[in-house]
Amino acid sequence: MLDFYKGMDLSFVPEFEERGMVIRDFDKTPVEAVELAARYGVNAVRLRLWNEPSNVPESGGYCDLAHTIAMAKRIKAQKLQFMLDFHYSDWWADPGKQTKPKAWEKLSFEELVQAVYDYTKETLLALRSADVMPDMVQIGNEIRSGLLFPDGEAPDFTSMTKLVNAGIQAAREVGGDGLDIMIHLDQGGRYFYLKEWFDKAFAAGLADFDAIGLSYYPFWHGNFLDLKETMELLVKDYHKPIIIAETAHAWHIGEDGFIDAVQERIAGVEATPEGQRRVLELVMDICASLPEHMGRGIFYWEPFCIPMEGEGGWAANMGLLAPDGTAMEGVRAFAFERRAKEYHEGRVCQPKLETKEQQLALADSDNLLQNPGWEEGLEHWQIERDADTVIAARHPEFVDPFPAPPVNALRVESAKNFTFCVSQQAKIDKAGQYGLRVHYKGADTTGVDVRLFLEQGGQRTEAVIHPTEHDWQEIVVQMQLSEGPVLAGVKITAPPVYGMMKNFALFSLE
Repeated sequence: MLDFYKGMDLSFVPEFEERGMVIRDFDKTPVEAVELAARYGVNAVRLRLWNEPSNVPESGGYCDLAHTIAMAKRIKAQKLQFMLDFHYSDWWADPGKQTKPKAWEKLSFEELVQAVYDYTKETLLALRSADVMPDMVQIGNEIRSGLLFPDGEAPDFTSMTKLVNAGIQAAREVGGDGLDIMIHLDQGGRYFYLKEWFDKAFAAGLADFDAIGLSYYPFWHGNFLDLKETMELLVKDYHKPIIIAETAHAWHIGEDGFIDAVQERIAGVEATPEGQRRVLELVMDICASLPEHMGRGIFYWEPFCIPMEGEGGWAANMGLLAPDGTAMEGVRAFAFERRAKEYHEGRVCQPKLETKEQQLALADSDNLLQNPGWEEGLEHWQIERDADTVIAARHPEFVDPFPAPPVNALRVESAKNFTFCVSQQAKIDKAGQYGLRVHYKGADTTGVDVRLFLEQGGQRTEAVIHPTEHDWQEIVVQMQLSEGPVLAGVKITAPPVYGMMKNFALFSLE
């Protein structure tokens, strides 16, 4: 294991190169992708592996074994370390989805365990034969919610652990002591989720491994102080080296969620090329400051991509390349030297979230919703949930001056991936412009989708909510309504995270 990883995930590079991307150094000189990374201090490259991506047309067939071998040869040619990320899926695997490969869909559980073992072993033997053996492997990608759904889905830690152990066993048999094994979870700044997962997995018999891998995106997974405290506690609990296996920040505000103005404020760092560099240096700083030499560095997720005309998504604003392919400031962050800097808590940015410009004052008497503060439990509210594991309960919050009555919130959470909707049908007596307001707080990660909505006559207006734990956000949606019934509420689709809402109000703007 390296003393300190200054890594990049370059899995997208073959696809973008075939689509015409030319990468340029700061002086505009064209340069090969892995060479540019090595030139500025990168010492390791991570690649994801999909089982049979040809089964999923949207994948383009990339990230299969052939593409991985070809890319791994480029990594080895630059004398960089190679981390392999087994997704155990034909396409994306993350907290919101862990889809079985098509070839494994009809297997019994025992056959599935064997398939994980066989596939892991055969893949590593093929890589060894091609002289591109990885230095580290991940057994699954962001598996806090499990893997190979539904067989290995949380909260069934017994089944989940058997599947993970099959991969660990195969990797040990092929790689021995020369191959490090990582367990990779999301929620890098939320100790309570990670502590729960590791304790339950170890209790279920999780085999030994070499490093904890975390995803940490500051617009999703808590602030930088949360990350520091979480990593320190994990080191104390499990005495394992920790690697930030994924991190990133935007170089400008996007329009499709990666990232917008609200997420920029949650992250606490401006979405600029300089902001990207600052995030990378902060996260490396935090890793380097962990006790007992346990912070082992970071990997930037997909830095070498450029905006494509007519397309949004990650490449629109999250890479470290300008639209013409020229390297931006974030690339210089990889010159970082371990222990060259000391992490100081004062550098942590924890801004107060601003509310939307259209925040609207409301007298309680004007609220058209009944039981908006949950004093009568769920009376007047309609609840839809897709599983018995989804819990929705009143959560009182006491505020000054004590002993004032509590302000109630509705707390929603689940031990597995879930959908939940809380709504109320109200009556509109006079046509006009109306607003729906809620205050929301909670955890965020890949696959979380929370929306405030108004619906009438087949028409729906909604606002996307980006949760954060550190401040209640006020979200308002507006809609022209006719006389008659209207449905108002919040819908959540998410992996295992919690959300809280309070101060629901429907009111006229006229």
